[in-house]
Order: sequence, then C-alpha cells, then structure tokens
Amino acid sequence: MRKPLKAQRCDVCGEQSLRRVTVCHEETVTHDGRQQVVRIPDLPAIRCTNPQCRPEHPDDTIILDDNALERISLETYRQLGLLTPPEIRAHRERLRLTQQELADLLRLGGNSLSRWESGAVYQSRSLDTLLRIVFNLPDTVPFLRKRELEAVNV
Repeated sequence: MRKPLKAQRCDVCGEQSLRRVTVCHEETVTHDGRQQVVRIPDLPAIRCTNPQCRPEHPDDTIILDDNALERISLETYRQLGLLTPPEIRAHRERLRLTQQELADLLRLGGNSLSRWESGAVYQSRSLDTLLRIVFNLPDTVPFLRKRELEAVNV
C-alpha cells in the first residue's frame, strides 16, 4: 500500500514536501508521420514544494500519478481527433461484435483492434474514420458481412 502523500519524500531533496498542484503539461506526439504538440494547461500532479529543492530541471520534481497519466492519454486521443479506447470498445459492444468479428469485417491484421482498445497503440486517422463509419452508419455492418461472404465464395 502506498504511503499517504504527506509521508512520501521528494526524490531530489529527500524532504516530505510533496503536494498536489496543477501544472501545465506539454508533450510532442508523433502520429501518422506528423508531430503534434499536446497541451494540458490544468493537469493535476504532485510536486515538491520545498524552496531549497534544487533539481537539475524544474520538471524533475513533478510526479504524474495514475490519474494524471490517464488524463494525458485521453487528452492525447482527443487532441489527435481519435476515438478513445473506451469509445472503440463501447461502440463495438453496442454492435454486439467480438474483437475478432470486427477485425475480420474490417480486414485488420493480427491484434490491431485489441491494441487500439487497450490503448497500446493509436489507430491511424484513416482507420479511425473507418471505425466511425462502421459505428455510426447502421447499414455498414450488413454491407461488410455481405462483402466478407462474397470474398469467401470466390
């Protein structure tokens, strides 16, 4: 079990001076061969507040907990204009499709859908568009099933 925040020590100065703060987080993400800066102006984080603490870099005393990392992940999807892993899973389940069934309909290779739903990798913009079409146009799944059958019977 983790110690309460007041009992934890800063890795730089060793003092029990960690406090919850709001920081401006910025990182560059490469997606589909393009770089994009993801900015979160109000990210809750943990920081050493000891004025005597002298880190090599000011960000060295910032700790991103699980909640902050989840927020960064979801905000990255949002700023890239992509469906989030929970959204992909929810839409797929609404259509009553397994991962394998949807992957087969879309002719995806390997474990692509599983990786998207787990957040292990970002889907490309073009495949994100295809997912949105499948999820939002009711006639798409029957159309893809028919195409799949035609391909098998050739």
